[in-house]
Amino acid sequence: MQKKKITKTKYKKLENDCIEVIKKNDITFLDEIFAFLEISPAEFYDYELDKSTNIKDLITINRAKFKRELRLKWFDSTNATLNAALYKLICTDEEKQSLSSSSNKNQQQNDICTQEEYLKSLKEMSEGLENAD
Repeated sequence: MQKKKITKTKYKKLENDCIEVIKKNDITFLDEIFAFLEISPAEFYDYELDKSTNIKDLITINRAKFKRELRLKWFDSTNATLNAALYKLICTDEEKQSLSSSSNKNQQQNDICTQEEYLKSLKEMSEGLENAD
């Protein structure tokens, strides 16, 4: 798709309008901008406003702020699910692996024995009881 031709002045005005809306409404996704500005998504992308470093940086900053606020709330929370989610975000790869369900499944599979092994263990236990006297 070819970029639509607009003047630098018009581009700068649209970019500034987007920046103002992002700041005022704590926007975290590009498509939220369209709800507050009279610009269509097609125009936004045709004018390549989606490539604006200023717009992308501001959205990145808003996301970082929200993530930090959520992490602080999770830290102060007594909700086990939120605490576990926070832990998964900050733990090491080794700790993540030990928490993951796939490693738990592997452990469970190792704990499951065949019928033959089960019967053998029962026989050994009964022999141990008989010899206990």
